[in-house]
Amino acid sequence: MILGSVSDLWRAADKASDRFAAQALDYDRYRPRYPDDVFDDLVESAGLNLGDAVVEIGAGTGIATEPLVERGLDVTAIEPAIALAAVAAAKLADRVHFFSGRFEDFSPDSSVKLLAAFNAWHWVEPRRAVELAARLVEPGGSLALVWTEVISWGQEPFEQRLAEVVGSPWEKRMEHVDGSMQPIRQDPRFGEFEDHHYPFERTIDASTFIAVTKTYGGNYTSEQFEAIEEIINEDFGGVVTKAENAALYLSMRL
Repeated sequence: MILGSVSDLWRAADKASDRFAAQALDYDRYRPRYPDDVFDDLVESAGLNLGDAVVEIGAGTGIATEPLVERGLDVTAIEPAIALAAVAAAKLADRVHFFSGRFEDFSPDSSVKLLAAFNAWHWVEPRRAVELAARLVEPGGSLALVWTEVISWGQEPFEQRLAEVVGSPWEKRMEHVDGSMQPIRQDPRFGEFEDHHYPFERTIDASTFIAVTKTYGGNYTSEQFEAIEEIINEDFGGVVTKAENAALYLSMRL
């Protein structure tokens, strides 16, 4: 959904949060992990040092939070879904500061070196988020936005078979990515985005493919999922290799 050139997906954020929370354990189990290079390059490119303050928007179950903490950063994780935050807290305990709520309701005591969102920036109200980001990130600090994009849903001809089941090709790069970054691009307080790409692959069985797909939502029926599972098991030897790209977009606070 695009309103003009700006994403309005944030209007569905509360419903999405409830949907994710209802699948908290599956979300944590099946969502892909980001390549280590994403975090290593982020630390280097943003000039981060041990103990630097970081705020993460939409931390979920801590999939990106944990690697940030492991690199010695002082992380405040913002997460509105209590069930997701509970999973993250169980893993990270007192190594992270948690804020229960939306980024739009966050009132920081001080500025930070990095504001990051991993597959989450599109859920914040864009104009409000830009103002908060500009106040929160110190000059010379960075805003890091990461999305996981699909390169290939599986080896050929799996994508064709998927399209036959649902009636159209499955999306690989959602339009909300560009739309949600647009207000940052238009704001003179932030520099041009530099982008980094980290391709990775996962070979997953039929049940895992269905489980991870369900965590993203979508209007698929149980009959369609059954058909996809049957295709993977009968025509692809029970597994498909899904190719993805972790795309990092980094902008400096001027």
